[in-house]
Amino acid sequence: MKTLKTTLTATAMTAVAAAILPATALAQEPGAFAAQAYTTPLGDVCPSPFIIQKDWLAQAEHGALYQMIGAGGTMESGKYTGPLGSTGIDLTILEGGGGIGLGDGETAYSALYMGNSKAGVMPHLGYQELDNAFIFSKRFPVVGVISPLDVAPQGLWWDRETYPDGFHSIDDLKAFAESDQGKIYVSSIQRTFGLFLVQSGVPADVFVEGYRGDGENFVTNNGTWLNQGFVTSEPYSFSTGNNWAKPIDAVTVGELGYPNYTGMLSVATGRMDELEPCLEKLVPIIQQAIVDYMDDPAEVFEVIHQFNEEGHATSWWKTSMGKLEFAWSTMKERGIMGNGTSNAVGDFDMERVETMFETVKPWLDERADENVAPDMVVTNRFIDPTIGLK
Repeated sequence: MKTLKTTLTATAMTAVAAAILPATALAQEPGAFAAQAYTTPLGDVCPSPFIIQKDWLAQAEHGALYQMIGAGGTMESGKYTGPLGSTGIDLTILEGGGGIGLGDGETAYSALYMGNSKAGVMPHLGYQELDNAFIFSKRFPVVGVISPLDVAPQGLWWDRETYPDGFHSIDDLKAFAESDQGKIYVSSIQRTFGLFLVQSGVPADVFVEGYRGDGENFVTNNGTWLNQGFVTSEPYSFSTGNNWAKPIDAVTVGELGYPNYTGMLSVATGRMDELEPCLEKLVPIIQQAIVDYMDDPAEVFEVIHQFNEEGHATSWWKTSMGKLEFAWSTMKERGIMGNGTSNAVGDFDMERVETMFETVKPWLDERADENVAPDMVVTNRFIDPTIGLK
């Protein structure tokens, strides 16, 4: 998988927009495509509204969820609700983020057990990361039933002019540490990806912890630092502005040897029997929505853009059409929202799940089930193997 190239010009972005925003997609009635595309009756097997808790605020990576409603939904603070096609039920999509879409200290997976206190509801599905599914397998046991993102978009990014050869492996990061040219700014090296890098031999003293979505250290150190971020987001923001406006490259955590699944839709283990009849019919609809969104994201872009512009996520979270288009194009180019190793979209590669389990196994503590195993935290039982991207 190649490293992302992100030289952006107004002409290029106009071309991207023209390619993925056909006028015909916006000409039909709001929600008409969803009503025509998603017709499996769910009223007798699924709760209504069916509630999905996201891990963050509305962005392109969540597009498949909004695809199932289209532009025919209702926008309110912290949620988007509307008919799930013509299935007979409504779908509610909740915003994420502790202290934002969720209450203080809450997460998408804790909400499956204790509810989203801000919205006052108990979600049926919630976003989860595979590594955390193992780590919290006793405290908040979940089962991932579909992963709209086949490749985790988390990674590291850097200034292309400063580092034209880039960073594509653990050895590259070791060499960077030895060069003493800069630091690597991450959220933490005490857990998950940061801990993996240190345990893989990248010296701990090259890291600066505390990243919370900011790039100030990158800018103030004149692009000599590497920065944590999403390959679908920060390269666009810093290539086009953010007091930088110069080309950025990025590498994903998977390319560095940490093949995590993030954004996998999960059910609380104790509710599996209750929701199984629903999931049998709903998961294939989500699969088809992924395919439809990647074929034509126009209507979803309009929904997410409007939702955020009007402040329904939070006042400071905005997603320009250019940023949405960049994220979608990056997901397509890098297979972030793709079929993976099979012909189906949304399924789990169990060898990859096993690799992640072996990676995080030494980190497990009292929060984890002592008998946790890969087939306890994910399943392909609801996946339709015939639904995939062409």
